Amino acid sequence: MNSVTLSAGLVGLSTSLQKPGASESSDSDDAARADNKAQEKETLSAQQLSDLRRLQAIDKRVRAHEQAHVNAAAGLIRRGASFTTKQGVDGQQYAVAGEVSIDTSSIAGDPQATIFKARQIQRAAQAPVDPSAQDRSVAASAYALEQRAIVELRNLRLLEAQSSEARDEQAVDEQA
Repeated sequence: MNSVTLSAGLVGLSTSLQKPGASESSDSDDAARADNKAQEKETLSAQQLSDLRRLQAIDKRVRAHEQAHVNAAAGLIRRGASFTTKQGVDGQQYAVAGEVSIDTSSIAGDPQATIFKARQIQRAAQAPVDPSAQDRSVAASAYALEQRAIVELRNLRLLEAQSSEARDEQAVDEQA
């Protein structure tokens, strides 16, 4: 079974967005994070607060991007959304990149089903408002899969038509 990863690219962030010693980590938990405490906001500088708001906006955009993939991929998901996070000056983890793994294999012996699946893969890859380069690559690969399945389906239908013609000719010959 083939699979690919649809992703939101890592967004470049300045080091001022992280607490000293904080590192990136993977986070596959989509649970809502607690709001910033009012007293923490009061202790942040104007620049830190601005950077924190920017980081929160990136988090929101990345999570929406991956959710769009999940919604469109439906039964093709092999692994749900996972995120690369950065710790903000408030101690919270914020998504700065994400990915969703989906099944991209053809359906053996059923080119019609493969065509439908390839189209769903394309929709899932292009679902976000801002598809990444990886997303566009997955969509292009799915289009190629669709085209191969269309050719396979045409060939099967041609063989069936030729077989039917041969049976019809044989029946006519037998009646004569």
